[in-house]
Amino acid sequence: MSESDSDKTEDATPERRRKAREEGQFPRAKDTGTVAATIAIMLVISAMGSSFWSLLTNFCRRCFSEGLSFKAAGLETISHELLALLIAATLPVAVAAAIAGTLAGIAEAGFQPNFDLAAPKFERLNPINKLGQMFSPKAAGASVALSLLRVAVVAFVAYSILKGDFGALARLSRAPVTAGAQQVSQVLMRLSLWSTLALAVLTGVDYVNSWFRHENQIKMTMQEVKDEMKQQEGSPQVKARQRARARELLRRGIRKGVKEASVIITNPTHIAIALRYRPAEGAPVVTAKGYDEVAQHIKELARDYDVPIVENKPLARALAAKVKVGKVIPMDLFVAVAEVLAFVYRTRKRGLRA
Repeated sequence: MSESDSDKTEDATPERRRKAREEGQFPRAKDTGTVAATIAIMLVISAMGSSFWSLLTNFCRRCFSEGLSFKAAGLETISHELLALLIAATLPVAVAAAIAGTLAGIAEAGFQPNFDLAAPKFERLNPINKLGQMFSPKAAGASVALSLLRVAVVAFVAYSILKGDFGALARLSRAPVTAGAQQVSQVLMRLSLWSTLALAVLTGVDYVNSWFRHENQIKMTMQEVKDEMKQQEGSPQVKARQRARARELLRRGIRKGVKEASVIITNPTHIAIALRYRPAEGAPVVTAKGYDEVAQHIKELARDYDVPIVENKPLARALAAKVKVGKVIPMDLFVAVAEVLAFVYRTRKRGLRA
């Protein structure tokens, strides 16, 4: 039985948010990319406006003043020059718009490439789902309200700007072409700038609205939170296997350490320390240590590998407290360990077992 929305009272966990983002569910504003691309276009036009105007002016002058030479050059030459002009004018603008739109999308979604989202999904073609969204009072109301608000704001901005410049625009019929074009471009730039800023504010409102809707959509029931916690903690069977694997790895490490050891120093029943001494290493190294059951296991392995076992309670306790496995013994224990090793070597020399 599916959970109702009223049961989803818990905020989404980090894992739930991660899965939602991987599935393409995250707060977004409808016009974020468009607004970012428009701002980038205006910045590029402002930066290269004079150079583009110079290119266009020179091209037009050549067309009118050198018409015969252009005609003699042929259509191919004219096409090449016109294409070069269009590329010089549109390529920087197109690149800036593409980069700005991409960065705006990454800002909303984060950089998480997921090509599965681009794969065709036939359930998206189901008209029933779309009809349900179209006739949903909440979704339709918010969408229509934002659309009307966009139109109203842009219309108000356009009216305010054109109202102030209407007189100057009306007199352009008597002005030189260059001055008229400059005046029109200034009015259009102001109109674009203020309209874009107004849309940016509305985009922010749209994003906030989308964020609240997204937070409500990814909310979880208490049971879902508990199930997720169980999955993260793992089932008892999985934990048991992990513990068994850890014990096996520990036993393998202890077996190797005892096999390499020169002597085992014991407490005698509660502690067992395996020491390896090689003259090339300079100082004895603890290769294994354990307490209680592990200590008994170390002693059993020592008997199997014929490693001498020496009982020395103070030394065993000191080694267990001060030295980690794989580390050399401290200097203050050198004398005591040397005495034990000397005893082991003398015993072996006599053919006895320690």
